[in-house]
Amino acid sequence: MFINYIITAWRSLLKNRTVSIINIGGLTIGLASALLAILFAQHELSYEKMHEKADRICRVYLKGNFDQLNWVPTSFGPDGPAIKNMFPEVEKFARMYNYANTPVRVGENIFYENLLYAADSNIFDILTFNFVQGYTSNELNSVVISERAAKRYFGSENPIARTININQYGQKYDFIVTGVFKDFASNTHLEIDFILPFDVIRRHTWIKPEEYQGTAYMTYILLNKEIAADKLSQKIEANYKIPVAIENIRAFLIPLKEIHMKGSYSNNKGKLLIFLLGGFFVLVITCLNYINLTNILFSTRNKEIGIRKVVGARYKNIVFQFLTDTVLSTAIAFNLALLTIKLVLPWFNSLMDTNIQLESDSNTLLMLFLVLIATILVSGLYPALRYSFAKPVSLMKPTAIALGGKGYSRWILTTFQFFLAIIFIQTILAMNKHGNFLGSDSYKKYNSDNVICISGTPWGDLTKVKEELLKNPAIESVSWGSNLPEYQVNFSTDWKDKDNKTLASIYNFDEDYIKVFKISMLEGRFFSKDFPSDAENAVVINKMAANNLDYEDPLGKSLLVGKKYYTIIGIIDSYRAIPPIFDHVPLLLLTGSKTSEFLTIRINPNKMDPAKEYIIKTLKSFNSDIPIELKNHFDVLFETTEAKSFLSSAQLLNMFFYLTIITSLVGLFGLSLFIAERNRRVISIRKVFGASIINIMFRLSKGIIVQVLIAIILATPVSMMIMMGYLSIFPSNFSLGISIYIFGGIVAMVLVLLTVGWQTWRAANANPADALRCE
Repeated sequence: MFINYIITAWRSLLKNRTVSIINIGGLTIGLASALLAILFAQHELSYEKMHEKADRICRVYLKGNFDQLNWVPTSFGPDGPAIKNMFPEVEKFARMYNYANTPVRVGENIFYENLLYAADSNIFDILTFNFVQGYTSNELNSVVISERAAKRYFGSENPIARTININQYGQKYDFIVTGVFKDFASNTHLEIDFILPFDVIRRHTWIKPEEYQGTAYMTYILLNKEIAADKLSQKIEANYKIPVAIENIRAFLIPLKEIHMKGSYSNNKGKLLIFLLGGFFVLVITCLNYINLTNILFSTRNKEIGIRKVVGARYKNIVFQFLTDTVLSTAIAFNLALLTIKLVLPWFNSLMDTNIQLESDSNTLLMLFLVLIATILVSGLYPALRYSFAKPVSLMKPTAIALGGKGYSRWILTTFQFFLAIIFIQTILAMNKHGNFLGSDSYKKYNSDNVICISGTPWGDLTKVKEELLKNPAIESVSWGSNLPEYQVNFSTDWKDKDNKTLASIYNFDEDYIKVFKISMLEGRFFSKDFPSDAENAVVINKMAANNLDYEDPLGKSLLVGKKYYTIIGIIDSYRAIPPIFDHVPLLLLTGSKTSEFLTIRINPNKMDPAKEYIIKTLKSFNSDIPIELKNHFDVLFETTEAKSFLSSAQLLNMFFYLTIITSLVGLFGLSLFIAERNRRVISIRKVFGASIINIMFRLSKGIIVQVLIAIILATPVSMMIMMGYLSIFPSNFSLGISIYIFGGIVAMVLVLLTVGWQTWRAANANPADALRCE
């Protein structure tokens, strides 16, 4: 009997090739989306498993009155030692300080490194480092490196006892390699290529880890086995008083395993939710397609089912027959989905910065099996039950089907499918509109088009570099600074007027910073060579900093920054930061320093190539040893973890948008094709009696038009609520208006009409004699 069911199911697939291809193709896309979402979720939820003591490790965070910030992921230098001394539950602590964008040289090999840290020696007892060569050392000139760094600088040679030259804030120091450790796994929040002894930061006189000066440190602590992280975090919040003026500032802990989801500005939890919802959303759409098409496909076998019932087939036999059809289609689609995943994983890993593999471990196989079973039940159970309980007499009556017409179950399913698809279309269009707003100059409050960024550290006297570059007329302006506009992530308490109660970002820029980025002054002026005293006495603040001061008019007033008073000479608007939550952080700009993290150059867009050649030639004349990599500001911006996460989430949403559109329209195409074929004789008879092509097309399509209109009416309020929640994440006041939702509905209606219209027009133009010949 089972063999007979398989043969019957296979013959049905071959007999209705077009519908079978649409069903199997749709299920392939849906299953591939859902399975990829599961693999991604497994990867995201497996973070930090490489660390043997992960259950006992926490990181110290700060929260308090940081305006719109809820917390910051870094801590003060003294926090680690103080917490260790106050709380016996803490076994060890280690602080890490990041040297970003740092030139590192070995012989002729020179690279800019971002994964270079100075760390307390306890870091090797807290985190798990698997050394393949050598050992750790507390010597000031020692360094341990990762395998990939060893390969990058030394190739196949032994790196132990070799010298590495590191340019730290313009000063070059030699370090001896004492150890090489295995690369950290991709599912860890912390990537490391170099670790220097913590005391090297004391070479920089402005960095004072023993003072509550700035939140530039990542502090990790190892707990005793007896204490739970949440209980200790509560004790620290209640009892550890941070001696700074920030209102309500408190330290708290986030367990190592929860950092990726809870302790990152990259919104990894949101990205995971987007992927899971998107993947299963596409699967639901394809299952609805399958149910709709299978319902109609099974209706062509009414007489077969009726005869089976008449000769004694019980309902369970009919159910098993139709479930066999679904199992066969789903099994084919499942294998095609696995093949699709293998093909797209390299692209996906590149997009999401992961290293996901399709492995055959028990957890993965169980999840894949559950998805397969769920898909079979969701797709096949309803049609099977519907026809198994039908009476033989009703099954053997001939019927004609109107597109979107009779058949309430199909009408509800199709409308629900449109409802889901329209929600997706409207929300994606709304998110894209908001994304365009975030990238606009009116929101950013600066313009970075045609701006080139270069590391400013190794070029010596940047005043001379700037003068030489400006000799080329294709170069419009040049500036150096300790950061780029978006990077407002280093916080300091080292500023106040009378009773400052919030953190601020403090950076150094020269007088042409606002020329390069076309930043407008709200009040006052920017730094100028016409005022030599600016280098020693002037500060420019942003609007948020001005709002935090007690002065009605801050211009001309004194502001204590560090150990010195500066005069406020100008106020700029609060411009966009990455992530956007930093848009509303007080920002203080100073000038005077002649070393810089970044050199920024605005170029005439019509002379871009010759200008770049001149820049490279000029910089080589100042330091021929350093490799020169010219990057557009946009590219540098999207090298940040937060920007990469935002961009990958946007690309994921767009991918699911197109998959939803394609699967919905292909399913509708198959539905209209099949129904037009089933109604050939009805259409032909109407044509014989004088019905026009327009009349026939309208009669065939009016039901689907009504369904789409109802779906638009029901979906629009849901889309608006979703977008209200989405926009609440961002600090900017942005109104989408109703037009984007109307436009999304129109897009959905046009796509449906184009898909259905071609089939109905083709059916209406067919020769009546071809359909009526057998009569």
